[in-house]
Amino acid sequence: MNVLIIIYLILFAIVGRLNLKLAVLLLILTIPSYLIRLSIFGLPSTLLELSLLLTFANWIIKNYRYIFCRRKRAETKKVPYPFGWEIILILVIALISTFVGGLDLPALGIFRAYFLEPIFLYILILNTIKGEKGIKQIINALCFSVLIISIIAIWQKITGQFIFNEFWANIENRRVVSIFNYPNALALFIGPIIPLIIGSFLWRLKEKGGIKTFLNQLFLFITALSGILAIYFAKSKGALTAIFLAIIISIFILIKRKIKIIILILFLLAVPSLIYYQKDWINLKLSSSLSWQIRQVQWQETKKMLQDGNILWGAGLNNYQEKIEPYHQEGFFFNKNADPKFRLKVVFGEDQNYRDERWQPLEIYLYPHNIFLNFWSEIGLIGALLFTFVIIKFLFLSLQYYFKEKNNKNKYLGLALGASMLVIIIHGLVDVPYFKNDLASLFWIIISILAILRIKNNAPKLWKK
Repeated sequence: MNVLIIIYLILFAIVGRLNLKLAVLLLILTIPSYLIRLSIFGLPSTLLELSLLLTFANWIIKNYRYIFCRRKRAETKKVPYPFGWEIILILVIALISTFVGGLDLPALGIFRAYFLEPIFLYILILNTIKGEKGIKQIINALCFSVLIISIIAIWQKITGQFIFNEFWANIENRRVVSIFNYPNALALFIGPIIPLIIGSFLWRLKEKGGIKTFLNQLFLFITALSGILAIYFAKSKGALTAIFLAIIISIFILIKRKIKIIILILFLLAVPSLIYYQKDWINLKLSSSLSWQIRQVQWQETKKMLQDGNILWGAGLNNYQEKIEPYHQEGFFFNKNADPKFRLKVVFGEDQNYRDERWQPLEIYLYPHNIFLNFWSEIGLIGALLFTFVIIKFLFLSLQYYFKEKNNKNKYLGLALGASMLVIIIHGLVDVPYFKNDLASLFWIIISILAILRIKNNAPKLWKK
């Protein structure tokens, strides 16, 4: 295995030396390669990380005169990085959070893997991939990744093979994982890419190109369908709900103003009655959902931990489990509201099996499974607010691009970017859509696509080549 990894990295370095753009696109394609883990002089690393660092080193070597020579930089027209100052602040705050977490190797590793290296990838993309053609290449690279992952997931659904958790492999409870360790990891990765694929499909509808364009559209359609099937077979309700809502919101933005007004009026009239008549049904559904009740307990524990002297800086990087331990409860009684006599039976009843069946043990998770609480606990309140600002700014700029290009096919790309971020936000309300190698990289890839559009519009002379 080590020999194969060395050969792979040597070939990757050669590709980066000969064609830096191709190396960056390969990085995007092989984001899941973070699953291949290894150790370098006792320090943990991943294949994705080493490939990224080699490519970044190649970029520095190729552009060292411009990067380090002030005179060379002065001779070239400067184009500021979109989200530049936000990125600097994020890196500073995340670095401070390593001290809050104890400044140990695991904390520094998280800083490197979830903040520094994804931003390296962002820098590489902006310096090597240009214009609309480059954006299509980025989306195609993500599509290839999604298609491979989805084909494996669909095969697992049909055969049950390569699902190493016996419970998930069982045909009655089957949940696919593809190349990942658990079903939600698949859904968290594929989910935000689905709107990009759909948007790209619409973006290219009016393109002329004969059989080549047709095959590309067919590729996008098959990839989107395979990705949605993979998420469905993973039984990720959070991802499916997020994709559905993001598409509904996008359709609402696309339709004409008069129809929007009619829909809004009908919605406002319907909501009170729906809340009144469906309140009990919704409460029953939530109370009978094990994952929802687990999330509620997590959020309550996290709230107590933050209020107890950790409001400003949170727990620090890689320190959530240690900080939450004093506030953690070992378990809870599941779906207790379904039985009106529950408390009477538990307190005074003699049936121990009744108690055991309803008792749900709770482990201490790595993160509190809510996008805002995740950031708050890891990089503090300021860091959480900063990421919130970045996300809101991204949504505003993507919508601005959509309305600016409303008479152009490019409007679909702006809308797709906004929908992709919405999937991250909505799914992130009940999960962890950032703090994982592939998800952090994907987040900054999506940011970089919008950044390429911004640079293209602000500096057309530099981006015509």
